[in-house]
Amino acid sequence: MSATDGFDYEAVHWGEETIHPGERSIAGYRLTEALRFLPERGRVLEVGCGAGRFLRAVGAARPGLVLTGADVSRSALAMLASIAPDIETRLATQNTLPARDGEFDAVLLLDVLEHLEDPLGMLAEIGRVLVPGGVLHAHVPCEGDPRSLWRWLPGQRGAGAWKRRFGGHVQRFRRRELLAQIEAAGFEILRERGSLHLIGNVADVAVFAALALAARRSTRRASTGQILAASRAPGQRVAARLAAALVRGVDALLWAEATLLGRVPSWAVHISARKPV
Repeated sequence: MSATDGFDYEAVHWGEETIHPGERSIAGYRLTEALRFLPERGRVLEVGCGAGRFLRAVGAARPGLVLTGADVSRSALAMLASIAPDIETRLATQNTLPARDGEFDAVLLLDVLEHLEDPLGMLAEIGRVLVPGGVLHAHVPCEGDPRSLWRWLPGQRGAGAWKRRFGGHVQRFRRRELLAQIEAAGFEILRERGSLHLIGNVADVAVFAALALAARRSTRRASTGQILAASRAPGQRVAARLAAALVRGVDALLWAEATLLGRVPSWAVHISARKPV
């Protein structure tokens, strides 16, 4: 699988940037939630790892773990291998994971389920590769939830289609639907938190509006990570430095919003679950 609904995962991928454990950013919040139930030792698989920013951060926080990244993109896996050769890489498909039954103690699934035509099938695969009592941690944007601005944006060809066009999203979950699917796959939910409540709702739409604007100016497709990385790059002109400062400020606000309102249900859902023993 290199493309879904026209989205080319070889041309556009995520995860080149670095996350530091404890950093006050929305990525730092996601990492903190992911680490809560991860063991100190054992084997961890990230499904849809991209260039491995979360796996690399998990390795920094839990040096006793053996890490494996699986993705559909050969170019992303090659980038991960060049950045962190100690992390094993495996090529996956939409429907199957390249892993033995019960091979892993924990699985990370961050911003992946919304890309899959058969999310229940992937959840079943994750259950297969986990040991009894193993942990799944997922972050899933539920863009069909009434709490999401995406739910109310107009048109299949207008702003409402930006996530599909620029992010490869093919699912528009509702929060309750997502929780029900995880439980239907046999998992026991241990913890649920939300993020991107108010400020995050607007910021998420703004990022994809920037992607849409960039697409009008260039035939080369960019990712959200590339847009944000470009705004932070050193040696830029004053306008670019101001943009970078704005991005850092909004990122800190998103972290604070998630930290304060995490117990309040939202459309961006962080879930830790366990496979029954």
